[in-house]
Amino acid sequence: MEIRKGITFIISQQRGEAALIGLIKFIILFTILGFGVEFYRLQTYHSTLETKLEIILQDALELSVRDDYRREKISKITASEAEDNIYEILKLELNLDYNLCPLAPSLLQYPLVITDLNIIEGSFSYNGSRYYNTQFPSIRIRGYTHQRIILIPFISEELKLVEIPFNIHIDNRRYD
Repeated sequence: MEIRKGITFIISQQRGEAALIGLIKFIILFTILGFGVEFYRLQTYHSTLETKLEIILQDALELSVRDDYRREKISKITASEAEDNIYEILKLELNLDYNLCPLAPSLLQYPLVITDLNIIEGSFSYNGSRYYNTQFPSIRIRGYTHQRIILIPFISEELKLVEIPFNIHIDNRRYD
């Protein structure tokens, strides 16, 4: 009888250990999947943000080329006009306020921070018969925004905010 109780105790102990090991495996698998999905989500967000910013910069650059330069088939802009166009289109397309903080329905969750905005107006020359560009106008913008990690609940609040950087360079070779 005692042997039977001992065997029953050993079997129930092994079942408990198996359940604990199964639970640990489930938690590890859930954590790895959370990291994978979160990484993919952040990469997709970064790609979407950069694509949207490239389109905005290209539109601002295109709007800044003056018509009198287009008639001469050259591409030249005014830096102040281009900067104004950039901020206006950013506010419209990303639904931002004047401080570049997102309003209700926006791609961004946190403010867009621009650390560097470099606008090259472009230059042209005349060879006696026609005008031609010697340097095309371009815009380089650097900055970042933040995105919150949502699928990994057990990390601290300081680590849940991830910086999403961007560094975009656009030039305009079009003059027609």
